[in-house]
Amino acid sequence: MWQGQVEQKGKATWGRQLLAWSAVVSYCGLLYYLSDQPRLRLPQVVSSSDTLVHVAAYAVLGWLWTVALRETWEGCSSLAVVLFALLFTLGYGLSDEWHQSFVPGRVSSTVDVVADVIGGGLGAGSFFLWTRRRVREEA
Repeated sequence: MWQGQVEQKGKATWGRQLLAWSAVVSYCGLLYYLSDQPRLRLPQVVSSSDTLVHVAAYAVLGWLWTVALRETWEGCSSLAVVLFALLFTLGYGLSDEWHQSFVPGRVSSTVDVVADVIGGGLGAGSFFLWTRRRVREEA
């Protein structure tokens, strides 16, 4: 399933590539800004709300990263793209938690990093599921 290529309709233009990578950089900036808030409190809907927020936030990042990578690196296998998404979200999650350790009122957590990687994998995986479905509908 993951070793195949996702079909693309030709090479992406530099404008699409720029837009895709700009979305990644902008979203990383948003995550950094939110991490820099000293007393950011989320509503506690369930006991693990913070972990679920990390999964959701990094699922978006994993999706955006996957889109940008697919727009840039046409011949990359789906498995490689997912692995790169996992590595990127791991690296960004680690840097985010390290950054939070210096922000008053914030704590860094290994559980959050694990949630970040899970979210990144879910985002990348859901991109491929969505793309496969779209290709089937067009056929």
